[in-house]
Amino acid sequence: MNTFAKYIVGLVWFSGLFAGGSSALAQPPAPAPREAEAVRPPVRNRHYTRHTFTAEDGRKLDYWLMTPAKIEPGKKYPLVLTLHGRGGNTTAAAILANEPMRAQYPCFVLAPAVGSEQVWAVPAEFARLRGDAMMPVVLAALAQVQKEHPIDADRIYVTGQSMGGFGTFGALAASPGTFAAAIPICGGWRPGDAAKMKDVPIWVFHGDADRTVPVDRSRVIVEALRAAGGHPKYSELKGVAHNSWEPAYNDPATWKWLFSQRRQQPAQ
Repeated sequence: MNTFAKYIVGLVWFSGLFAGGSSALAQPPAPAPREAEAVRPPVRNRHYTRHTFTAEDGRKLDYWLMTPAKIEPGKKYPLVLTLHGRGGNTTAAAILANEPMRAQYPCFVLAPAVGSEQVWAVPAEFARLRGDAMMPVVLAALAQVQKEHPIDADRIYVTGQSMGGFGTFGALAASPGTFAAAIPICGGWRPGDAAKMKDVPIWVFHGDADRTVPVDRSRVIVEALRAAGGHPKYSELKGVAHNSWEPAYNDPATWKWLFSQRRQQPAQ
C-alpha cells in the first residue's frame, strides 16, 4: 500500500471515531430485555385450563383451573387451592382430577405455578428457600376466580406439599378468614404467627424420616398452634421421607375431612 493509500485509510478510521455507526469505539448494543421465565404446568390433566392473572403491581401469575364436571344453575361449589413444591408438581391437583374424585367431590381446583426464582411464602428465618414471595398475587388471583365462578365462599381450602406446605401456612397467616381448612404437608412456619391461624381447621402431615424439610418444622408450629388455643390435627408418618404427600393425599380420610369443613365451623 503506497503512502497516499495509507493516509486515506487512516483518515477514514479517524473520522469514524466521531461519526458513530460501526466504528471500533462505538457503544455496544443494549442487551435485550429479559423475558419472564416460563413456568411448567403443575398438573398435566385434560380437565385443567391455563390462565394468566396480572396483579396491580404488574406481576403475572400463571394458574391452571379445573371446574366441576357439571355445574348446576344456582349451586355453588368448593374450591381447593393447591400449591406445588420446588419440583413444580402438585399431587393434590392430580388426584382431585381423577374421575371418581370428580364424582365424589365436585369442586373447583386452582393450581398456580411459580418459577425457580419465586416462592409462595417463606418466613425470613428459613434460609433455604428464597425468592419473590408470590402469595399476595395468589390471593388476588383467587379473589378474581371467585368473582368469575360459582364458588362457595365458606368452602375454600388450601393445601400444598414441601414449598407448598410452607405456602399453605403462609396463606393462613396472610388471610386466615379466607379459608375453611388447610392441609400443609412437610412444611413449617414461624410460631409467632400461630395466633393468626389457630381458628382455622388444620391437618398437618410430615414424615419423621424427612431429610429435606426436618420434621421439627411441623412439630414446632403444631405445638405453637395448640399453645395459642388451636386444635390442629397432626399426622407424623413413621419411616416416611420427604414424599409424605403421597400417603397423605392417597388416603380417602384426608379428603373426607377436608370437604367436611366449613368456614367459621369449629375444628373437628
